[in-house]
Amino acid sequence: MMQTYLLSLLYLFFGAAFLLADGYGVRFPMLLSLRYHFRTKRWVRVTLIIFGLGITLLLALFPMEPGPVLLGDLIPLLNVLSLAFYYLYLSLKNTEEEGPNDNSVLHATGLYVEHNRRGVGYVTLAVALIHFFIPHFVLI
Repeated sequence: MMQTYLLSLLYLFFGAAFLLADGYGVRFPMLLSLRYHFRTKRWVRVTLIIFGLGITLLLALFPMEPGPVLLGDLIPLLNVLSLAFYYLYLSLKNTEEEGPNDNSVLHATGLYVEHNRRGVGYVTLAVALIHFFIPHFVLI
């Protein structure tokens, strides 16, 4: 479905902008504004988490053609899922003082992205650009 393709691109570009806001926020103040809205408005966090999980499900079930019927867009799917987990981790981290369970996948994903934010931001941007410029290249 083309709508899933467009939504995944937008989500990946937003995720890359969110992750790269620390390094490029001085040059592009809109990036810092995105982070501010994420931290202060609960509806933004909930919307990003729900959209991320929904886009993940749609990418798994309806990949871009000519890919395989199931999991054709595996790399963008994993990237969108990790972004959704990271947003969920940040949301739970803000609401709980102790943080999520140390043994959960959510906690491990959140910590990994938190420590490697700039690198994950560049990888997310690269996945989004490849997915945009060469959509038929993004097969399993």
